[in-house]
Amino acid sequence: MNPIQAATIEREEGYWTHPDLPEWDEGVTRAECEAWAARQGGEFVAIWFELDASENLIERYFDEGDTDISDWQPVCDKAGSFLLSIHDTEDGPVALFFAPNAV
Repeated sequence: MNPIQAATIEREEGYWTHPDLPEWDEGVTRAECEAWAARQGGEFVAIWFELDASENLIERYFDEGDTDISDWQPVCDKAGSFLLSIHDTEDGPVALFFAPNAV
């Protein structure tokens, strides 16, 4: 099995999912997701919109109901990391990055 690699990102209204990311359902546990990342040779890093985006974007999303988050450009500072997904949750958008283990 080849580990997951970075893919070309084409966001639609700010959202995107890596084509090789498993399609987990609501019943999957955090431990199962983390085990998948470990088998890929790394870990997940989550960056939450509410904690990372500008005040203006946060206000637009939560107060005005504008769900287009294209202006949000989250960055993971871990070496070699790449985006796996930007998706909506019950707590608002989250960017999920894959950070490979240091060699």
